[in-house]
Amino acid sequence: MTESTNAEISEEASQQISLAEALQLAIRLHQANEFEFAQDIYQKLLDVTPDNPDLLHFFGLLKHQRGFSEDGAELIKKALILLPDYVDAENNLGNIYLQTGQPELAEPRFRRVLELNPKLAAAYGNLGIALKDLDNYSEAIELLLKATQLEPENAYHYQNLGNVYRKLKQYPEAVNMFRKSLELRPFDSEAYRKLSLTFYFMGEIEHCIEVLDQWLSHDPENPTALHMHAAYSRSNTPSRASDAYVRQTFDGFAASFDAVLKRLDYRAPFLVEDALLQLNPDTNWNLLDAGCGTGLCGALVRPLVKRLVGVDLSSKMLERANARGVYDELIEAELTAFYSQANAEYDAMTCVDTLCYFGDLTEVISASVNSLKPKGYFLFTLEKLEEDGAEKVFRLNLHGRYSHTEAYVRKTLTNAGFQILRIENSVLRKEGREQVLGLVVTAQLS
Repeated sequence: MTESTNAEISEEASQQISLAEALQLAIRLHQANEFEFAQDIYQKLLDVTPDNPDLLHFFGLLKHQRGFSEDGAELIKKALILLPDYVDAENNLGNIYLQTGQPELAEPRFRRVLELNPKLAAAYGNLGIALKDLDNYSEAIELLLKATQLEPENAYHYQNLGNVYRKLKQYPEAVNMFRKSLELRPFDSEAYRKLSLTFYFMGEIEHCIEVLDQWLSHDPENPTALHMHAAYSRSNTPSRASDAYVRQTFDGFAASFDAVLKRLDYRAPFLVEDALLQLNPDTNWNLLDAGCGTGLCGALVRPLVKRLVGVDLSSKMLERANARGVYDELIEAELTAFYSQANAEYDAMTCVDTLCYFGDLTEVISASVNSLKPKGYFLFTLEKLEEDGAEKVFRLNLHGRYSHTEAYVRKTLTNAGFQILRIENSVLRKEGREQVLGLVVTAQLS
């Protein structure tokens, strides 16, 4: 063997080690939530070695976590073409479909995982969740029970069983499962939340409060426990939901947000779009989508305006909004603070199901004036509180959102300098089997 050949082999081995080490570094950064650094390395590696199944798998997961779930799924599918028996990739592809509200696509993935590894408890659990979402409750229970047999100390399997029983309205069984989960993981916030929610569905509000008291004894600053305790107890009602509560709720809800609201027949973005169309918007308008969430409303109004800016408090929701590719700019900020620093640059502003996390609307609506140009429009939705002669103009409901009387909304807008063009009563969504009646408001700066 010649000296030059040895050098070439050495260089090739060095390069292979370098690529492997780079991938391990990217995975460590990924697992440490250093997503931007990890993505940069993954992308550079993909340019050099596009047929590495591990790279495709982990990069696909990262894409999903950053809001690009469809792109992530495609990368993992490429990994599975290269390595068909890649159990972790198959399982995670199913998880992406599950988290994005596509249980019909998740089901065959999890069944394939069980073909490859019949003793993998997580796959039984995941398939059980998918079948619950597909309304195949009997097999879901069977699979989740199998998961508990394989991993009897895994609290999450009992939580998932509880979810099925609650969907079937077998509430005592659901309570037992959530309590079992808490025995195994005594400080688990999600188990406390699910247990209190089950008592809410049962109409046993006192038990809801007892569960929340237990939760707060372990975690006295938990934003969700504090907010829901105020809602259930009707005492110490905050004037608005805390920033921490909003972030915690929507960061955790971001991946499944669109799919869940679709199942609730969510109409609010379409109602606001219709209200905007009635104004005959100018295609040169700058529009602010306040509390933009994942961009459901933004995607509808994008063709109507020149510039679209979204603002939201949840970074995870903003990642999903960014993945839609409809916004010119996305800003992470609390709404009142953002309004207070604004500089009258928007012709119109939409705000879909965001003000329902405010009780007292005075400060936020007064501050909103700063965002609008003279004669600018403000279009938003609220949940309606029926006027019954009582002095209460807003209420924190048991589901954790506020509702407002129409008279209070009119007064608050007028005091802030708005002229009310239209207030329509419309159904915003379903809550269980009940319709949620709301107000669709169109106002203009005087």
